[in-house]
Amino acid sequence: MPQPSLPGAFTRLRRALLALGAALLAGATLQAQAQSQPAWPVKPVTIVVAFSPGGPNDVMARILAAKLSANLGQQFIVENKVGAGGTIGTAQVAKAAADGYTLLFNSAPFVTAPALYGNRLSYDTLRDFTGVTKVAESPLALMTATASPHKTLKGLIATAKMQPGKLNFGSGGVASTSHLAMALLGVTAGVELQHVPYKGGGQSITALMGGEIDVLLDSITAGGSFLSAGRLRALAVTGTKRAAKAPDVPTFAEAGLPEFQMVHWVGLSAPAKTPAPVLDKLQAEVARAMAADDVKARFAELGAEPTVTSRQQFDAFIKTEVERWTRVIREARIQPE
Repeated sequence: MPQPSLPGAFTRLRRALLALGAALLAGATLQAQAQSQPAWPVKPVTIVVAFSPGGPNDVMARILAAKLSANLGQQFIVENKVGAGGTIGTAQVAKAAADGYTLLFNSAPFVTAPALYGNRLSYDTLRDFTGVTKVAESPLALMTATASPHKTLKGLIATAKMQPGKLNFGSGGVASTSHLAMALLGVTAGVELQHVPYKGGGQSITALMGGEIDVLLDSITAGGSFLSAGRLRALAVTGTKRAAKAPDVPTFAEAGLPEFQMVHWVGLSAPAKTPAPVLDKLQAEVARAMAADDVKARFAELGAEPTVTSRQQFDAFIKTEVERWTRVIREARIQPE
């Protein structure tokens, strides 16, 4: 058998040693990077809620924060930063250090602000934030007062078409979730209703029960107790299935308007450039918290269901929602206060 030439064997050996050295160097580099990544969390974490205490977003954020605190042995503190349709609190997080210690508990106004305020915003929703995960969803309920003559969705739409602009709807304020939901419903159903904004969801529900407004479309977490007590009537709920808190109420599809779909969602975002290992750990810990039986029970009491996603899925959802609401707001000619 012919023997390999010494120069050829030497060349192959040299190449093998170089490849091994490169692999060892890469492994050492990755290990050094992992060791240099600081542990998280080593101090309290602030979760900013850009709306008032006591509302659905605030309550859900506090349930999650308490569970994260218990699981991780570090305080997760909810801070309410109210004003300008949620943009003040959002701007605070956008400017915060990207270290995982300041987070935003966001919802629909996060994705509607770009269309409403444009270049007046001090931040860019897509550029200045990175998603952690969606946290939960709850259906919206189209509600009237118990004494209202409007008893079905089809009947309400028919009246609105016969008397354009005569019926009115309430909301928790201009560009609030309840306002935008009704704007989307109007575009979908082809009806025109007058908007009556209030200073918060609680006031709009009180106005509905008092007969000041004809209809209200808001999260079932806001109106659920009044529906259960018989003080409000629900004509339809959003979602693909009936709501656990209102099992006798049809979905919009069952009530004759399958094209209308919108839910109240909440999620968690962080400043852009937050280290990936921190984001991955946070996403995993939120998933663990939301899978706990006690947390699921608390959210169920509010009419909400955990809907944890991957970071990539939440970022894609945010991008799609920004595009959708830009179209709706333009078509409905909604202007911020």
